[in-house]
Amino acid sequence: MLRFALLMLCVAAAALALPAELPLLPGAVPAASTSKYLPFREISNGRIISGSPASRGQFPWQAGLYLTLTTGGTSFCGGALISSTWILTAAHCVQGVTAVTAYLGVTSLSDSSRVTAQASRAVVHPSYSSTTLANDIALLQLSTSVSSSSYISTIPLATSTLGTGVSVTVSGWGRTSDSSSSISQTLNYVGLTTISNTVCGQTYSNIQSGIVCCTGTTIQSTCNGDSGGPLITGSGSSAVHVGIVSFGHIAGCAKGYPSAYTRTAAYRSWISSNAGV
Repeated sequence: MLRFALLMLCVAAAALALPAELPLLPGAVPAASTSKYLPFREISNGRIISGSPASRGQFPWQAGLYLTLTTGGTSFCGGALISSTWILTAAHCVQGVTAVTAYLGVTSLSDSSRVTAQASRAVVHPSYSSTTLANDIALLQLSTSVSSSSYISTIPLATSTLGTGVSVTVSGWGRTSDSSSSISQTLNYVGLTTISNTVCGQTYSNIQSGIVCCTGTTIQSTCNGDSGGPLITGSGSSAVHVGIVSFGHIAGCAKGYPSAYTRTAAYRSWISSNAGV
């Protein structure tokens, strides 16, 4: 297991069509490298560790984001549908991105019944740091409104601070084996537990209040391809969005270190002022 960060998986040759290149999305930030905190976008051999396949409709807010980079390559991130025209994701997911296509309503990315939508604008938190991954949050505005269905719905956002020892669930299309050369075609999920920022700070320095950390019972975690995806409490109609997949330890995803998420409740005012949600 090499470097890892809970974000975008660079896909050398995606099996699915990608959007045509567009001018840099308004609000998108230029690509930048990190030294200590690595977004899951940059980890090698990543996956949702010890997860399970999701059933269709289990995470109806889940979005798969195919991204075209300014370098000419492609990448992949997760996101959450929070209104008919807005997707919540991580800021590092839109670094150096020229176009984004969102896949919705399916657990298999190759499912022809998927709903696709193009992003017309990216709004990145003005205090986002590509060095520490502080304020790792962004909004994608869709060019067309997405209709709700049995397999597509929005998820409400947390308004109160998430405590310690809370059971949470994270989902994504990250790699499922170390030998895999691409993201998973099937959506997976895993249960985690929140830990205090003080405990998390023993692994990572400068864990701010806008970050929540989680651990699994063994080596359960998220990894590359999962960046920007939703961390939730509850399930079904009682599910609440509480975090955004952000970063992990440079040593790797399966080393037992905590994974870090942008704390949704800490940014409710910013989300509301920019997306009206």
